[in-house]
Amino acid sequence: MKIGFIGLGIMGEGMANCLLKDAVAGTPVSPLIIWNRTASKCEKLKASHPEQNIEIKSSAKDVVSSCDIVFSMLSNPEASAAVFDDAANGTLAGVSTSSVIIDCATLAESDMKRMSDQVIAKGGKFLEAPVSGSKGPAHGGQLIFLCAGSKAVFDDATVQAALDAMGKASHYFGE
Repeated sequence: MKIGFIGLGIMGEGMANCLLKDAVAGTPVSPLIIWNRTASKCEKLKASHPEQNIEIKSSAKDVVSSCDIVFSMLSNPEASAAVFDDAANGTLAGVSTSSVIIDCATLAESDMKRMSDQVIAKGGKFLEAPVSGSKGPAHGGQLIFLCAGSKAVFDDATVQAALDAMGKASHYFGE
């Protein structure tokens, strides 16, 4: 199972570290595949975990097209839209029928609905999973995930292991 992570800023770096710490990703059979708009953040994460299987991609599209499950944690609605909607290299550009996209940013309901509809239209699955918490809880695996969208994605064992690694609770609120 290949796990992807898009966005290694204040929150995403801690979340990705938790996936590595709990061996949900970064293992020989389950690499962590990453991308960030500032490439040096990817290099820093990889350098801090030399024993783990971390692959850096050149675009969000490349992460999505090479992973089974992708988490995205971008800093604000503008960054989320820019990365998701980039026609050539964005998240949506990489979506196929086997894609699972889990967006953890705090966005307007209309933004999450638009993103979900677009992923589903390409045959993928989408789960919105905004978090309650800040930098400290993100680094300590103490976030609270407030999820909606695909129940099958929420119930997936690998997704649950990832949510458990990054958070102290995850709640599902429906489609």
